[in-house]
Amino acid sequence: MNPQIRNPMKAMDPGTFYFQFKNLWEANNRNETWLCFTVQVIKHHSTVSWERGVFQNQVDLETHCHAERCFLSWFCEDILSPNTDYQVTWYTSWSPCPECAREVAKFLARHNNVMLTIYTARLYYSQYPNYQQGLRRLSEEGVSVEIMDYEDFKYCRENFVYDDGKPFKPWKGLKTNFRFLKRRLQEILE
Repeated sequence: MNPQIRNPMKAMDPGTFYFQFKNLWEANNRNETWLCFTVQVIKHHSTVSWERGVFQNQVDLETHCHAERCFLSWFCEDILSPNTDYQVTWYTSWSPCPECAREVAKFLARHNNVMLTIYTARLYYSQYPNYQQGLRRLSEEGVSVEIMDYEDFKYCRENFVYDDGKPFKPWKGLKTNFRFLKRRLQEILE
């Protein structure tokens, strides 16, 4: 039986964004994955915005579900049509765990009308071979996996965070951490 998945949220609070998406090398006490998404329909070689929103891990006992699985469940139930081509973009606070990577790869193998791009703030347990293999499997399935840069964080702040009247404020180390994480991801995907 599939867990009851909540619909996506429209946005998150600014404090949640800055805490959960900060691209630290070691991100202690960040035990949730937040997934911001856009779904675009591809028509006549151009894209039309369709849906956008935010998922977070559901950690209660009844519906324990990672953000990636929450998205897939919602997308398959409410959006997916076999006669429509989709461009899906995720902005995640953590890269997928091996189980989610496997599930996403299997989903994409069954649905060649869905293209996925993942921008991630941080790499989840990237020192472990099974986590590395999950990222490689996504890449082999045609997923573009990228590390979030300044423009990606700014885009998320402007589109997936409740407006508090303040512009995106980059944190100390954003560029340095981006370069480190990008190199690490390139090593994994080679």
